[in-house]
Amino acid sequence: MVAHEPAPRTHHARSRPAQRSATRAPMEPLDTRTRIIVVQHVLEQGERSNTAKHALAALTNAERRLYGAKDEPLRTDDLHDAWLLFPGEGPRPQGVPSKLVVLDGSWSQARHMIQRIPLLRALPRFSITPREGRRSLREAPPGGMSTLEALADGLRLLESEAVGAHLDAVHDALVQKQLRERGYVGKGV
Repeated sequence: MVAHEPAPRTHHARSRPAQRSATRAPMEPLDTRTRIIVVQHVLEQGERSNTAKHALAALTNAERRLYGAKDEPLRTDDLHDAWLLFPGEGPRPQGVPSKLVVLDGSWSQARHMIQRIPLLRALPRFSITPREGRRSLREAPPGGMSTLEALADGLRLLESEAVGAHLDAVHDALVQKQLRERGYVGKGV
């Protein structure tokens, strides 16, 4: 990093209160071996249905980096040994990554970030197959999933079933909360 550049702002999960489940019980953040780096499109940070903030709060070894802020260049100098959790062709990378980069934004924003950030294009792609029958917070294209769902499935493969189940519980609590707020709970949904 050049000395005159401002230090990048990162979001550390420990700085947020733990998320609460649908029963309002505190959910303790989990530690992971893999460092999670969520690269969030600047337009996504205000979205009500944004699940990355909940994933960050649910994991202790995670941070957010903002893409697209005029005064804040995206820091990528430490990502050369990372994998990118994103659909792609080819075989799954061998081994286990020390860092996993996850893009947070609409599909269009995510593709834009990959086109504009050369290092992201160069990272090995860690692709997962979406599970069927999941409830979402917003409409997703066929085969699409939220950032939180993608992290749950990715970490289930890289780390353990317990980490994936923890993130699934956070996602399910979010879906239930939004259904209640929209008046759908108790109406056969």
